[in-house]
Amino acid sequence: MHTNHIPLAGFFAGVSDHVLRKRGWYLAGVILITLFFIFQMRSLRFDNSSEIWYVEGHAALTAKAYFDEAFGNYQFVYLLFTKEKTDFTPENFRRMAELADALEATVPYVKRVLWLGNAERIRGAGAQDVRIAPFFETPPATRQEIDDKLDEAILEPSFVGDLISPDKTALSMVVELDTYPSKTADLTPQKTVADAVDAVLARPEFAALAPFVSGTPHFNTQYSALAKRDMGKLSLAVVLVQMVLLFFFARGIRGVIVPIGITMLAVLWTLGTVALLGFTLNLLSSAIPAMLICVSIGDAMHAISAFYGGLQRGMSQKEALRAAFAEVGLALMLTSLTTAIGFLAYLSCEVVPYREMGVYVSVGVLYAFLLTLVLTPIFFSIGTVRPPAQKTRSSQDLFSRWLLFCCDQVTTRPLTLVLGFSAIMLLTFVGYLNMKVESNTSKLIFKGEPLRDTLDLVDARMGNSITLEFLMDTGKPSGVKDPAFMKKLDTLMQDAETYPQVTKATSVTSVLKQIRRALYNNDPASYTLPDSTEAIAQYLFLYESSGGGMLDRQVGFLYDMARLSLKAPTIDTADARKLLVEMRKKIKTLFGDSVKVVVSGGMFNYIELTDILYSGQRHSFIAALLVISVVMMGVLRSVRLGLLSMIPNIFPVFFTMGFLGLVGYYLDVITISYAAVIIGVAVDDSIHFFTRFRQEFSVCGRYAEALRVTYLSIGRPLTQTTLVLVIGNLMLMFSSLLGFFKLGLLFGVAFSMALLADLLFAPSLIMLLKPLGKEKGDPALSA
Repeated sequence: MHTNHIPLAGFFAGVSDHVLRKRGWYLAGVILITLFFIFQMRSLRFDNSSEIWYVEGHAALTAKAYFDEAFGNYQFVYLLFTKEKTDFTPENFRRMAELADALEATVPYVKRVLWLGNAERIRGAGAQDVRIAPFFETPPATRQEIDDKLDEAILEPSFVGDLISPDKTALSMVVELDTYPSKTADLTPQKTVADAVDAVLARPEFAALAPFVSGTPHFNTQYSALAKRDMGKLSLAVVLVQMVLLFFFARGIRGVIVPIGITMLAVLWTLGTVALLGFTLNLLSSAIPAMLICVSIGDAMHAISAFYGGLQRGMSQKEALRAAFAEVGLALMLTSLTTAIGFLAYLSCEVVPYREMGVYVSVGVLYAFLLTLVLTPIFFSIGTVRPPAQKTRSSQDLFSRWLLFCCDQVTTRPLTLVLGFSAIMLLTFVGYLNMKVESNTSKLIFKGEPLRDTLDLVDARMGNSITLEFLMDTGKPSGVKDPAFMKKLDTLMQDAETYPQVTKATSVTSVLKQIRRALYNNDPASYTLPDSTEAIAQYLFLYESSGGGMLDRQVGFLYDMARLSLKAPTIDTADARKLLVEMRKKIKTLFGDSVKVVVSGGMFNYIELTDILYSGQRHSFIAALLVISVVMMGVLRSVRLGLLSMIPNIFPVFFTMGFLGLVGYYLDVITISYAAVIIGVAVDDSIHFFTRFRQEFSVCGRYAEALRVTYLSIGRPLTQTTLVLVIGNLMLMFSSLLGFFKLGLLFGVAFSMALLADLLFAPSLIMLLKPLGKEKGDPALSA
């Protein structure tokens, strides 16, 4: 190929020459920089807290801070004892009591540990007096005593569904937590809590209990470990499969080592940069290797392909390297810049990990480009390199037949292809309308994994894995003692329990009703609210003076605010949103504007996260599309051709979104990042295809001829790069996490569609629209 009409061809040829003259210095520099970044990686920390997802000042963080100040941490550790696994014997009940004491004594940030044995039971103690004592005043000594106690427990409304299952076959122990310290004191408090609880449970004296452990600290800690384990193994599998494919594509050992080595070095440099920038690792950053492999491996593959092309034309290794970078250097630079721009568009997103991802993946892409310029000439200049056997380049091999087929279809049936792809886009648009976003991470784990099975078991037996919290602030001291307020709060609590998503609702009104029942000889008919401010004040005073210790979790210190806590299983975000909407309507109906309502809790957090994930994906996609469109118009020096080149970049994104909607999958915290990766890969392909087409058209002036030369020159590395990415990323489908499984599936579908759009859809539009004007030569062809 003649390169004298390619912008910057001389510059990139000169870069190759300079690297070869100073290759020892360049290689030493790469080694030193790599050691520097590895040294920096020592300071990397993993942050699995839920707060990392929100920008400072977000409503979810503001609500949590308000709630924490008033009532402390809403997170908890949940231990479930089932009769099938933990026999309900006197000995095991003694062990449970000792376990509760041990957890309260040793677990950091613990506020209290509640279980059936130490749960408050409010009973009448004579004339106008109550007695508040632990439910097990003396440990049950026989199985019959245990059965009798369990029968009594299910008669206590505050116990059922919280500390004991309605069928008496499961008991729970709840580790309530205080507000976590600042990140400077403990970066991963959830892991600190989870590790401490596990250490207590590992003691020999508690081995017979074998509880199922759930709750936010354990779930987030174990999920993070599971994600890191899967990505470590699967990233290795992806690399191994891609190495086999690279070798199969006749690149030789160097053709395997160089692309993979460049990508792995880019990953190391990127992780070192994450540490330098002060970012922490999180669930999203565990996908760094997969992302960089997708958007970076093509650089070296295109350079190597051009190098082998030079060898086949009879050039020496040095000449072939010089010609290769003169030919593809500009395209490699442009693909790296546009991919970086695509990821930097995530800075417009309100999700902090996505903002950080936009920065460090952009940096990683540029690292891969620079490493390609340096390491490819070095390793392909050492020793003797022979071109692939000529038979692999004949018109009879599979790749050539495929490319010639595409070219023939485009030049003979462009309208049919355009109509076909347009119909596909219309169909997938219907699927796109049905696409949902899910931020409840429990839904991202396949059934059969212990973490998911434990969560499902807790939900099936007790149904209280997550909470939705409402704080009602009256704005005045003793405001909650107003009987009208209490009646409305109790109505709200009872209405909440009628919703199918809610398994348990608690508030201070339950305490008041228990006190009143106790004062009326434990008569169940007296389980009602007092009807005056004075009576409410007296009941609350009586509760505290009798030893009650739960008011600090239900009312404010000045009795100016009250808490309503709803417990539920791990429901879908859509169901959670429906519950929140209904509760807000009910609160508005009951309270009007008389109280300030603050919503918090784990359920509220993933509702809010869903909203910012969806809006962030939309905003970043639009921003990337606009910027890359401008870049493409400038690169191709044609507004029409630049806009046309964006079609193969948009098509795979919309296709995969529609595919998700049609098959019933949803976007989640992992897969929602896929659009930037797909655009990055698609833009790479488009730049290589369209810049080569633009160059060939400027030489021959005929659309069909320029396309044919483009297919036969650039089509092979495009196809091979796509196959390497598709087949390699299919390894992600062996993950135990649904998010990574879908990521592998989506990458396979999207990269395949991007290739088809580049080879069939966009060229067909070129043939129909003739964006570069009339053809040269035959007037009949220049219409």
